[in-house]
Amino acid sequence: AKEKMILTYKIKHGRDFSDELRKAKQIAKFAIQTHSLSSKDVKHFGLKSMISNQILRKYSRSNTAKSVKSVKLAVPNQGIKVDRDTKTISAPCLKLSLRYEFPDNFEKVNQIEVGSEYAYVSVSIPEPELIKAESWIGIDRNTVGHIAVVSDPETGKVIKLGKSALHIHQKYKNLRKGFQKKGKYGKVKQIKDRESRIVKDINHKVSRKIVDTAK
Repeated sequence: AKEKMILTYKIKHGRDFSDELRKAKQIAKFAIQTHSLSSKDVKHFGLKSMISNQILRKYSRSNTAKSVKSVKLAVPNQGIKVDRDTKTISAPCLKLSLRYEFPDNFEKVNQIEVGSEYAYVSVSIPEPELIKAESWIGIDRNTVGHIAVVSDPETGKVIKLGKSALHIHQKYKNLRKGFQKKGKYGKVKQIKDRESRIVKDINHKVSRKIVDTAK
């Protein structure tokens, strides 16, 4: 059988599930105390049996769970519908519909875990075929002024990547200093977060370019 990779994507659901999450917590506590695996035993809590079953399985069988901090609403594969034309994943038992932006290369949705703010969508993706390498490239990281420098010894071609990161660091360092002097520490945090997001995006693009060059 072909190997599969499991990825989890995080999607903001914009719904109020506080009532359902409260019930889920009560069921988890009941499961730890009684080790019951029957959704009939927890029917009175008022949560859909499909979700109750998932909670019971997780907490009734656990030897380590002694207390419950937060419990997510887990919807298994059989309770999930996928519409690839509209890029929508839905869980009818929660009347939840999610638009997804991630790639359509998944074989199936394994489960959806719903928390107070986000839904965590677990999907199975077939492992790509291994490529048999016949040559190699050299990569220098964190060279002066660049995140990475890629060189092909066969052609002598050199690609310099991530030059803008140095400029970004310098720009935001100066902005942070200015706000620190004025005592605006909320702004300093905001600037740090913004810089982090921009550099993360640059790093992603650099790593993608290195992989594409290697291919």
